[in-house]
This record gives sequence, C-alpha cells and structure tokens, in this order.
Amino acid sequence: MIKAYAFTKIIVADLAAMERFYCDGLGLRVQTRIAVDKPGYALRETVLVVGESGTLLNLVQYLDRPCPPPGEAVVGLSIDDMSAVIAAATEAGGSVVTPPVDIPDHQLKVAYIADPEGHLLELLQPLG
Repeated sequence: MIKAYAFTKIIVADLAAMERFYCDGLGLRVQTRIAVDKPGYALRETVLVVGESGTLLNLVQYLDRPCPPPGEAVVGLSIDDMSAVIAAATEAGGSVVTPPVDIPDHQLKVAYIADPEGHLLELLQPLG
C-alpha cells in the first residue's frame, strides 16, 4: 500500500536554467543533487524543497534521451500573494498562461503560469 506522497518530477531540457527559475524566482531551495552515469539512463537531477512543507519537486535532465514536450504534469502550488508570485515568476523568465480568477465555490483564486520551458504551474490562493 502507498504510505505517503513522495515527490513530483519534471523532465527538463536545461537543468541549470530551471533550477535558477524555481529557486531564484519562486523561492524553492535545493535539498540535494543527483548524478547517474549509467548508459541509457544517464541523468542529472535537482531535488527542491517547497517552502516549509517538506514537499519535494524534482527537476531531472536525461543526458542521453530527448526531453518530452511540456504538458506531462501540472504542479499545484499553494501561495499567499498571487501578485507577488506572478511578478517574481515573470521576472525570472516565466509567463502567465491564465490570469488570476476567483472561484468562490472553492474559496480560491487560481492562475496558471509556465516556467521558461513551458511546464505548467497552478497557483492557488485562498480568497479573503
């Protein structure tokens, strides 16, 4: 049986650029870096910690296979200040996909942004 949720992994083309976006732009921090040099499975991976939650977001770059197009996942992030996060993300090279909208039935404000490679991030801020 599943004991707990462990992490989300995003496959990226430029690991260094994506690490800068998520750390410098969105405030995640590096927990560790992993290197595997096994032929057919060579990779570089950065494990990021999201806030104080301990939730992990892993960025992986495969060295011997192409990066798939963005869209393989949508990462949901709970935030306190929609405007500040969108400003920081766009300043760091991201873009707004869907501007913030209020969803009163769920007491949320929701927006979608994309990182510089086009991976989608859903921003969730409580209303009120």
